[in-house]
Amino acid sequence: MSVSTELRRCLQAHISNEQQQYGRNPLAFFDPDSPSPAAIAGTEQQQQVQWQIHERTPSADLNELAAALEVPFPQQLSELFGSYYSGNLPASIDGHGVELLLPWNEDDFVRLQQNITGHVLMKRRLKQQDTVFIGLTEQDDLLLSVRLNDGAVCLEYVGKEPHHVLADDISSLLQQLDVL
Repeated sequence: MSVSTELRRCLQAHISNEQQQYGRNPLAFFDPDSPSPAAIAGTEQQQQVQWQIHERTPSADLNELAAALEVPFPQQLSELFGSYYSGNLPASIDGHGVELLLPWNEDDFVRLQQNITGHVLMKRRLKQQDTVFIGLTEQDDLLLSVRLNDGAVCLEYVGKEPHHVLADDISSLLQQLDVL
């Protein structure tokens, strides 16, 4: 299955879990100066808002960023970050609590690309292989990253080489996630 299809399935599972457990959709930080098409109007409370999946049409890609960094990106990265606006996706895999970072709106997508640029440049300064982070873990200094040379999803400590492969690619990762 495509990353877009797998991601939608995972996001929908998260929404269903939240609805069953709390009787509402998942919550995200609410900033009136940073609206999202994923935010459900009228659900804002105490700096939080409920969200739903919002499909981007047309979808976005990371081709210009990859060209600027002079490195090919796996197409699955564009599908992960360019298919939908939503909140982040909490899950677990291999005993690790993870949170996939997903764009909330177009400004967030631009910020994500800036952060990816900084990450890749840091990796190059350290003379390490290029990776792109796609999520966080329960440990502050442990990232969920994609190796650009082969598309594998790995765990990587900040400033270190990836040390543990979780999945061969993003699609496989999404299939293996235990969505919370």
